[in-house]
Amino acid sequence: MRFLIISDIHSNLEALAAVFSELHRQNEHIDQVLMLGDIVGYGVNPNECCTIIKFLKSGKPALKKEIQTIIQSIDIDATDKKNIIDYIFSLGKKAKVIAGNHDQRVIGQLNTVMASSAGISINWTKKVIHEDNVRFLKSLSLIEKLLEFDIELVHSAPNRPQDYIYVMNSTLLNYNLLNSKITFAGHTHKPAAYLFTKHKRDVHASVFVPADKFDKNLMLAERESSERLETFDISIKPGQRYYINPGSVGQPRDGIPMASYKIYDTETKTVYMEKAEYNIEGVRKKILEAGLPFDLANRIVSGI
Repeated sequence: MRFLIISDIHSNLEALAAVFSELHRQNEHIDQVLMLGDIVGYGVNPNECCTIIKFLKSGKPALKKEIQTIIQSIDIDATDKKNIIDYIFSLGKKAKVIAGNHDQRVIGQLNTVMASSAGISINWTKKVIHEDNVRFLKSLSLIEKLLEFDIELVHSAPNRPQDYIYVMNSTLLNYNLLNSKITFAGHTHKPAAYLFTKHKRDVHASVFVPADKFDKNLMLAERESSERLETFDISIKPGQRYYINPGSVGQPRDGIPMASYKIYDTETKTVYMEKAEYNIEGVRKKILEAGLPFDLANRIVSGI
């Protein structure tokens, strides 16, 4: 079984399409998609991104024509458009999807304080999002479990999913706070992967992909490598649990302005970190033309 793990699309249609384009280019076979929340917010295409994720979850044929129109609207080569459409159609009814904090804010189910630009984008999204997409976001739970694979999906911390804690380093979690062999989570927009042992955190092996690579205090605490690993193995042993963040599709904050995602192969027990290029300047222009804050457009370009 090969899982595609994506999170934090944030209404960035071009970035989401680029993920499928790259998967097609690599001739990558995906059996199931795990979407970890925040489909909307920040960007200008909440309805388009919701429609694609709805299809991945439901596989409803009625959505196919709309998806074709959505992908045709992107300024890319005609062949790429066809490949993206075909790839999306191949994944119909193959997704598990949970809610993120921006999804919940848009539908009025969360009232936490946000930065001013984030709040502005939420209010903008509320005005443009279609009612059927509101219903879709309302249908999403905070946690999903795949018992067969001992996997749990959550947007932030599994012990307090409703609080949307930023897990920026492994000191915020421990073995007993993780409910499954592997927890996939997003929210920070920074790829990360930590291994926890039952009796204590294994500081020699806990940080595979550090979320805050240049945090000197974290480096001392974790004894982390200064070199980030792009691929690592999942060791299926008693007394070990993993917390893995794929980064953000639509608004990365790891300094790499590309769509970020991960692939987990259960046969080889390997996790791959991947990136996809897209028309960043085009997305930046769309954000500014919509009247959204400049810093949201600038973050797309800088990846921070």
